Amino acid sequence: MDFLTVREIGQILKAHSNTVYKMCREGTLPAVKIGKEWRVDRRKLALFMEGGAPPQQKDTYESLVQLSLQEGHLLGIFTQEKDISEFELTFFVKAQNRGYRLFKACWWQHPDDVRRHMSKAGLEVEKLESSGSLVIVDLNDVFRRFGHLRAAEIWSNAAAQALDLGYKGLISSGAKHLDCCGNHSFLMEFEKALDKIIKNEPIVGVCPYLMDMNVPNAFVKLVDLIKLHGRFFIQTHDTEILAQITFATNASGRLNH
Repeated sequence: MDFLTVREIGQILKAHSNTVYKMCREGTLPAVKIGKEWRVDRRKLALFMEGGAPPQQKDTYESLVQLSLQEGHLLGIFTQEKDISEFELTFFVKAQNRGYRLFKACWWQHPDDVRRHMSKAGLEVEKLESSGSLVIVDLNDVFRRFGHLRAAEIWSNAAAQALDLGYKGLISSGAKHLDCCGNHSFLMEFEKALDKIIKNEPIVGVCPYLMDMNVPNAFVKLVDLIKLHGRFFIQTHDTEILAQITFATNASGRLNH
């Protein structure tokens, strides 16, 4: 058999590698996993294409990830939980080889599930973690046991360690729900502390949130979150909205444009 790599398949189908990985995982392509890598037999791929090759697919998260890989504190608002996982996967795949340490904060996700998800996309998670290039932390557990300031401090320590190890800084993401921390005021205090850290450290910090309008006062909570981030985006199934914060509130409560 003549097996093709994901990159070779992407060139033939004119599709992004992340799209090919997704097609392999979902069974759309006649793929097999050899070790940690996906492969497709050339003959089977030809038969698949005879049945109608998929149209060229734009990486759903390409523009969002490019925006996200700029230093600063970015808020991402998603309408589907599965889209958050796919965004973060693309984010960390793209973040490789940029000279930064990678940091994944787990809130509603289990660290082992994140590791499996990353591994399926071709990230060498075990190797990256053992070398210190990737840190996966259960921040929900830290938040619950030690409080919001300790959770933010772990982010800061990871950035300081990154510099000590010779990295340019930290590329990080931590996906949350609007009510993931039980108390909205504690969540806001955490975001305030994190925003201060990110402004003073070489950190790319992305906070993807699930927009669940069934949460009490969901809209007010979203507005509170937007105020604590320099930039934000909203992603739905077929729409991406990117925005920059252009105002701040002064001491009197009025908006400064």
